[in-house]
Amino acid sequence: QWLAAHRAPFALVVPKDTFGEYKPRGPLNPSAPAALEMTREEAIQKILAELGDSDAVVSTTGMASREVYEARETRGQGHARDFLTVGCMGHASSIAMGVALGLPSGSTRQVVVLDGDGAVLMHMGVLGTVGQNRTRLPTFKHIVLNNGAHDSVGGQPTAAFDVNLS
Repeated sequence: QWLAAHRAPFALVVPKDTFGEYKPRGPLNPSAPAALEMTREEAIQKILAELGDSDAVVSTTGMASREVYEARETRGQGHARDFLTVGCMGHASSIAMGVALGLPSGSTRQVVVLDGDGAVLMHMGVLGTVGQNRTRLPTFKHIVLNNGAHDSVGGQPTAAFDVNLS
C-alpha cells in the first residue's frame, strides 16, 4: 500500500542474523554428475596454457573472469588481450563475435570465449547469429564451462546438464 500511495523507491533493511543458515534438503542440481572431471578454474588454466601470445580471450561475467585474471597474474602475463566482462551476463559471445568480425581478413588471431552454462542459457539467441556468420568467424572459438550452476550469483542450478550445448 505504501508503494502505491507514494510511488517512490522503497528499501527493506533486514538486520544481520535475522535469518538462519540455509540448508539444502537434497542436491542443488539433481541432474549433476557425482563429480565433474575438473573444476572451472582448472579448465580455464588448461585453456589459457594452450593459447598463443596474440590470441584474445573474452570471459563471461563473474567467476570465470576472476579466474582468467588470477591465472594471468599467477603466470606473470599481462591482461591486454583479455576482455573480462562485468555486469553483462550472457553477452560474452556477442562481444567476442564483434572482436572476431573486426579482425583483418586472413588474420589467424584466435578469439576465444570462455562462457558459463548459465550465461549461455540466458542469451541463446546470439548463437544463431554466430552460426549465420560462421564463415566470417574462422578463428572464433566458443567454450562453454558447464558446471550446472549459476556460480557467480548464488549457485542456483541451471538446466545445462539436461540440454545439449555442443
